Amino acid sequence: MASCVRALIPLPSFTKMKEHYPGYKHAGGRYHNNHLIDMIGCKRKLLLHDTSALRLSYSFNKVGGEHSLGHDLIHLSRNGIDSVVGTDGLQYIYHPIAYGPFLADKYGYPTISKLHQFDPVSTKKNFWGKQGILRVITYRKIKNLPVGHVALWDCDHFHETKDWISGHSLITVEFWESPDSNCSSSTTRYLHQIPVKHMKQAPTPPSTSVNHQIPANRLLGQSNHPLPVTSEHSSLKNNPPFNQGNQALAPNSQIDLKTLMKDKTFRRKFIKKYYVSNGHLRHAKHRGLSLSKEQLS
Repeated sequence: MASCVRALIPLPSFTKMKEHYPGYKHAGGRYHNNHLIDMIGCKRKLLLHDTSALRLSYSFNKVGGEHSLGHDLIHLSRNGIDSVVGTDGLQYIYHPIAYGPFLADKYGYPTISKLHQFDPVSTKKNFWGKQGILRVITYRKIKNLPVGHVALWDCDHFHETKDWISGHSLITVEFWESPDSNCSSSTTRYLHQIPVKHMKQAPTPPSTSVNHQIPANRLLGQSNHPLPVTSEHSSLKNNPPFNQGNQALAPNSQIDLKTLMKDKTFRRKFIKKYYVSNGHLRHAKHRGLSLSKEQLS
């Protein structure tokens, strides 16, 4: 007797999913909810305020082929009917709760992470450096009902949608990684915020050779004792590892974050500015950047 179990297939390319994803207007995308519904051409009677499932369905149908949702109504959750038909004749899942069994049945079981209810940063670290689909399960305060949201996860952030993890009472997150998942070209955001270019160049030692020309610092309009120029990182040039062996730091040198963080002064200023001031001390601790209370004062 032939088996009725359908063979699993890999997820579509993340590049294609991202290309066809109709992102939220308020999150860097192009489509408000009404615009999305008009574009699909489906009836509004059954639709929810949350259109995250419709958006992912649109992406699947645009990728097409074996990833299309097909023409038959989809029945997966307790709601009975979980999809609506568009003007193209294809089905669009509108209920996020139904996406869990749909993805598991077609693409296999996800990697499930039990969430820390009040620590969204600790939750997200399970998926950093990966690309794929996230389904977030939260709970409503009213009637204590489960609510689902589905979206594309792009290395370290949600792609063109709100952050469904932060600010919610979290239960689980289900993650399906794309076969072409690749975050090697992405860079950490805060690394570009470090004003390394403003670091002063170490003074050049005076030359021992005899020069009968007028010294540059005695030219007209310049003082023999100029006022010191201070900046956020001016104290770094005299501290290791920037001046070891009396080697001057060239102004255009490429300094990576690990080297910078070895300096206590820079480390303290960096954490206070980019983590503590924004209320993300837990994020700093996770990355090994935590400081004692004495250091933060």
